[in-house]
Amino acid sequence: MKVSYLLSKEIASRMPLVHPPEPRKDLLLSGPSQGVYIGKTRFMHTPVFWNPSKLINPHIGIIGITGSGKSYTVKTFLTRASLIWNTNAIILDWVGEYENWVRQAGGKVINLARERLNVLDLVGLPKNNRIKQIISTFDILADLKSYPNERDEIEEALEEVYQSTAAQKKKPTLFDVVKILEGKNKKKAARLLKRFTVEGSDFFAGTSTLDIKELTTSGLVCIDLHELPTEEVRSLAGLTILQYIKELMRAEGMKKDNKSIRLFVVLDEAWKIAQDERSDVITIVREGRKYNFALIIATQNPTDMHKTIFSNTGSIFILRLVLREFRDYVRNSIGYSRFVDDEIGRFGVGDAAVNMIFAERQSRVMTFLMDKIDGEEPLLIYKIKVDDMNLEIEREQFVRLLYEFGLNEGQLNILKAAFEKGDGTLDGEQLVSVLEKFGYSKPSIISFLRQLGVDEKTLIRVFSLVKMRKASKGVVNVVLEAQSGVQ
Repeated sequence: MKVSYLLSKEIASRMPLVHPPEPRKDLLLSGPSQGVYIGKTRFMHTPVFWNPSKLINPHIGIIGITGSGKSYTVKTFLTRASLIWNTNAIILDWVGEYENWVRQAGGKVINLARERLNVLDLVGLPKNNRIKQIISTFDILADLKSYPNERDEIEEALEEVYQSTAAQKKKPTLFDVVKILEGKNKKKAARLLKRFTVEGSDFFAGTSTLDIKELTTSGLVCIDLHELPTEEVRSLAGLTILQYIKELMRAEGMKKDNKSIRLFVVLDEAWKIAQDERSDVITIVREGRKYNFALIIATQNPTDMHKTIFSNTGSIFILRLVLREFRDYVRNSIGYSRFVDDEIGRFGVGDAAVNMIFAERQSRVMTFLMDKIDGEEPLLIYKIKVDDMNLEIEREQFVRLLYEFGLNEGQLNILKAAFEKGDGTLDGEQLVSVLEKFGYSKPSIISFLRQLGVDEKTLIRVFSLVKMRKASKGVVNVVLEAQSGVQ
């Protein structure tokens, strides 16, 4: 009886491994010179290699809340791709997150706030084609289609400025276009463009100081947009650079070899240009495979990715998602089980569900779970604890968010010391109490915690604990008294 029980138990333990919810091993395994190693699957612990020759296309989507490991995944991926294929990469960095890493990796950082990029450069195109591209850009940024008369006037001014400057043998600029419109008393049309020529926002109205073609063959390049003054100006930069890359891609022609990638284009939180179907993001997604170009899009909000991007992305990495609205959107877009969906809501930093569409025909598309994204170095994690819940976030990311929240260096050092004292863990009510001590209001702290991915039920619990502690022994003091000299 005992032997029978033990045998049954042994067989039962092996049953889930007979048909695990994972792709076949031959689809995931590749030689070290053929694919980028990502990590191991959760059930069979099969090594996962990202191999473009096995996938329907080389584009990648990375989705997850702040601190879930998106940028870490991008950095690990680009590091390994560079080692394997000597691949070039251009990162359009909206928030200044990649600058230090790119410098440490020996790459080049371009601060676009200190450069000029002429939006009227032809980039090898006939002027009529380039005019259409420029109008398309301003359709997105200035909503020109809502002003049909002014749109026609701007198009006519562009045609005129290209013609007149060609006769003068000089390169046209946006200043010239505005001047022509004002000279013809087209004040409303001029006003629509003038926001991009005023001092402080005229980054795209002068002579270019950058050679985008050179940057596409310069290894690892970060184009830092975060010092540009507005989201609109950052979007203009992104759209213009993508237009240049698209034309360079087409000019170099199609490649027969799809075993390696010539250029990765990385967009991180580029919501304004990733959700508009007129953007060249869509064109690169549709055509990139033919030219061995690949797009990597990382975002907290999956609805920021246009549905065309979703439907044409060969690999999607889903890290932790908390909001039901976002999880439903991704699940409905890709299609996976309720079990996978529940796991996504419980992920820690670096955990991922992966959806790969293989070139070889499959009976169904498989979304599988991974233990973790295996990075080049250990993830440095902070944990915020509330009862039985642990919210995990990369230390570097957390410090950056606190800095953006308004903490000064002294305050940051106090919180770092608090986490280190708890071996990387801090109670949620302690964190709230420290932020209150620094002078932050309850609404602003709630907004900050929501940004970290804390749900409403947990928020209520945190502030209840803070209130209870205050009632029982005054304002909770984590390390403030011990470090009262730090300001």
